[in-house]
Amino acid sequence: MNHQMLMAFFAATQVLFAFAFGSCVGSLINVLVYRMPLGLSVVSPPSRCPKCDHLLSWRENIPVFGWLMLRGKCRFCKNPISPEYPIVEAIVGLVFVGFYTLWFLVPDRNADWLGFDWSLIKPEWAMNGFARTWPVFVALLMMVSALIAMTIIDARTFTIPLALAWTPTLVGFLAHPLWAAWVQIRGKPWRHVAEGDWWAIATPGVSGWPILCASLGAIAGLLISNALLGLGLLRRSFADYDEWETKALAEAGIDPDAQTKPDAAPPPDAPTQPDGRARTVGVVLACTAGCAVAGAWMMPRLGLSGVVGALAGVLAGVPLAGVILRAIAGTPPPPTDPDEGSPAEMWIQYPHARREVSKELLFLAPCLALAVVGWLIGQRLGQPWGQHPVTFALVASKPIPLWLSVLGGVCMGYLAGGGIVWAIRIFGTLGFGKEAMGLGDVHLLAAVGACVGWIDAVLAFFVAPFIALYIVLVQTCWTGNGRRAMPYGPYLAVATLVVVLGKAAFEAGLGRMFGAPGSLNFP
Repeated sequence: MNHQMLMAFFAATQVLFAFAFGSCVGSLINVLVYRMPLGLSVVSPPSRCPKCDHLLSWRENIPVFGWLMLRGKCRFCKNPISPEYPIVEAIVGLVFVGFYTLWFLVPDRNADWLGFDWSLIKPEWAMNGFARTWPVFVALLMMVSALIAMTIIDARTFTIPLALAWTPTLVGFLAHPLWAAWVQIRGKPWRHVAEGDWWAIATPGVSGWPILCASLGAIAGLLISNALLGLGLLRRSFADYDEWETKALAEAGIDPDAQTKPDAAPPPDAPTQPDGRARTVGVVLACTAGCAVAGAWMMPRLGLSGVVGALAGVLAGVPLAGVILRAIAGTPPPPTDPDEGSPAEMWIQYPHARREVSKELLFLAPCLALAVVGWLIGQRLGQPWGQHPVTFALVASKPIPLWLSVLGGVCMGYLAGGGIVWAIRIFGTLGFGKEAMGLGDVHLLAAVGACVGWIDAVLAFFVAPFIALYIVLVQTCWTGNGRRAMPYGPYLAVATLVVVLGKAAFEAGLGRMFGAPGSLNFP
């Protein structure tokens, strides 16, 4: 066996392990998605058939392949098992494979394939190799896994379990500074990043004492506010919403329990319409494949990558398929209001939104006050200031240790991600009298900032509306009605992945927007 075959075998082994690990995480996501909205424990009881309570063996619990071996039915009662389980497991496994391949298997430079340089997707910190960056990579995968779980739950229930956002936040707060301390103790700084100033996320730098102390002060203020909330000295916002919703539904003659029940299964004699499903799948595949080929052919003639054209074609093919299917089906009956009696409908009608977000302003007061105090303390800690011998910029005489600077970067990301959504929530609610965004969205983007930094979190916030517009376009083309209320968490999650994978495009685009001589350089 020559060297190239040995390296290919080693790479294939890594890819298979990444898929196996990712599919196991996908299996856990299936458990979280099913149990957390129902308030059930995610640990016990063990996985079992929901109809006959048969406990699944380890063979039946194998991700993807367990469902295939069972042929999608319980081995005892023959109750159908939803194909969503293997689909989620396979998707998460492929996501893990994609990230690992792009981050650690693709060459650092000039990885041209299909007319696209795939090395542009790889972040600079990943060029240090898996062995030197694995905790940071684990934080990234933890964030992605949590985003997938939050997306599925939010799309179904219009709620985000806060534990799903707190978990990646905790991992970000631990992985980044602890690994930075280990790197500093070993005395082997990362290559391709500026020593002491940049990490895998944006940091205050070696001289950013005011920003560091302000961030730490703001986090201390949040901890104090949560302590006051736990002691009952601060009142929790929207605490009376459930009581109001139950009363409002009762006055409208709607059974409150019916709002929490899952969608009912079709009656046994309901037609499954396999021909309609096959037609839908065929039209979607034909439209996306045709548009992808057209985009891949057209874009190189415009000086762009064929891969970019194929991706744009796939995005264009989905709404086109909806238009064609509606034309084939003929004129549908007049659409009913899809939001009538939905969680979003009730959420928007809550009449005391302004009063409740005023409580959140009180909650944030210690955070803002201690941030100002921290900024003033940081200015004194950095004194006396001097000039950098090369750039002549003002620098502090006391450089910040790498681990502390990285901790400041995690705090900055958490505060910027959560703060920008919270600001829209508060001011939007005060302005319109209706709850503008959910607290789950605040925690979601705060977790993103803690794991990948404030730059990615802020970019994701501004990309999310374009994702929402595309979804509305798809809804309009498929159903003729794009007014259906949708939770915002899935848009934030998709936007985060777009930013993480398309960082090079954002660097180039923002560089041109701000008149920079070249692309910007984000961590």
